[in-house]
Amino acid sequence: MTHYRFEHFELLPAYRQVLVNGQMVPLGGRAYDLLLMLIEHRDRVVGKDELLSKVWTGQVVEENNLTVQIAALRKAIGSETIATVSGRGYRFTAQGASQHPVPAAAPSQASAFEPPTLALPNIPSIAVLPFANLSGDPSHEYFADGMVDDIITALARMKAFFVISRNSTFVYKGRSVDVKTVGRELGVRYVLEGSVRKAGDRLRITGQLIDAGDGHHVWADRFDGSLDDIFALQDKITDAIALALEPSIRRAEFERTRVLPTSNVQAYDLGWRALAKLRPNTLRADNDEALSLVARAVQLDPNFAQAKAMGALACVARVTEGYGDAGDVKMGLRYAEQALAENTDDPIVLSQAGVALASLGFRALGVRVLGFRYDEATRAIERALELSPNLITVQYCAATLRLFLGETDASMAHWERCARIGPLDPVKTMFTVGVGCAHMLAGRYEEALAAAQRAAQESPNYAMGQRLIVANLGFLGRMDEARIAAKRMLELIPAFTVFKYLSVAPYQSAEFRRKSAAIYRAAGVPR
Repeated sequence: MTHYRFEHFELLPAYRQVLVNGQMVPLGGRAYDLLLMLIEHRDRVVGKDELLSKVWTGQVVEENNLTVQIAALRKAIGSETIATVSGRGYRFTAQGASQHPVPAAAPSQASAFEPPTLALPNIPSIAVLPFANLSGDPSHEYFADGMVDDIITALARMKAFFVISRNSTFVYKGRSVDVKTVGRELGVRYVLEGSVRKAGDRLRITGQLIDAGDGHHVWADRFDGSLDDIFALQDKITDAIALALEPSIRRAEFERTRVLPTSNVQAYDLGWRALAKLRPNTLRADNDEALSLVARAVQLDPNFAQAKAMGALACVARVTEGYGDAGDVKMGLRYAEQALAENTDDPIVLSQAGVALASLGFRALGVRVLGFRYDEATRAIERALELSPNLITVQYCAATLRLFLGETDASMAHWERCARIGPLDPVKTMFTVGVGCAHMLAGRYEEALAAAQRAAQESPNYAMGQRLIVANLGFLGRMDEARIAAKRMLELIPAFTVFKYLSVAPYQSAEFRRKSAAIYRAAGVPR
């Protein structure tokens, strides 16, 4: 199999990926198939009937579907790349085409995704790998992981740096890796490695910053202190990295971005443990435990805004997964309100509490009776974007909010940013579903269905992906398939009903909610 390289973009058939200026761009399945066909037949005009018959095999579709897909391609790779030949069809016109062989994957790896090399950002870029736990106690693993979380967050708050998300770097946890390979796979110039040794109330933290291009050490150091010194030790590490990568950063910039979440070390420890229970796709029992840990942390420090924002997100997850109730909505809103009242300078708090305000609500007989506070959510998340646009949490919450508001282009841009910050994120399916939802709200149902089907392949047990499949099959008029998909969806979320959907669906568009509900009813979802 070959891959194709043009002036400003590449197409990799082995991975069904398109790169523009080295960056992956999301394309629906139809758009991708059209592009590949036009490139393979770039020596001639390809007729509309031929494109329709090959790309929509066995289906009767209107020519407007083809027009929509061509428009999407032109937007993604440039309007000058595809010419319309009046009365005949389309021709691929980009210059400088070349073909390069791509080795076939081994049979056992045929379904694995191998990301292409990513272009380096134009600012210092860094990936912080999981720190080794040298304490000799596996139960301290969360402590080392929490340390890395905080270092990543502190660096990402500085606009001068591009920082890979925690979920993408943690795919290397427990593995012996080559930093040059990490640099290529994540698209970064620098890699930070380290270790944590916790013995009683004593800590020893080591760190080494490596240039992934040539493997040389930029900086290395060791930090010793007590558990009560943990915030100061983290600051020393972050400060040393900042000065090593970008000496021109003023001390004031570092001070501005530093946020002390709590002065209570025990509450902070409970927050780390709660966070470990709130990773995407966790079980209800984990969510229950996370809320219990948050409550204990807040009891120790009633002003611990980050813990309260975490509690708000736990309630959002309960409602989204279908087992939440009105009590969870009220609890989540209360946590979000308190978090925002206590801290308006922490981008994590602003974005998480903000998206909770937009996500949590209840409607009865079509009338909103609780929550869905879009205006407050918008103010909080816009402020978070001003403070830290490189934090994946901020980008994720911004993408979600814009989705609820029906601002599909803005939502898509934030999802794309999430994908670049977290190129190897094990939960990248959430980004795929987000892109699919944006296509669906924009009326691009073929692209939305393609994204939903990709999500189902990546994570078969992710309920939101299955919901997206049902809805888009319905919008496309393929109700027989929608009924089959609905059975699978109800296996994953048996408590899902049309009433619950209409009551808690956070989309602002009443028309979209009404049409979606009608599809779910027709597909056999209980009322």
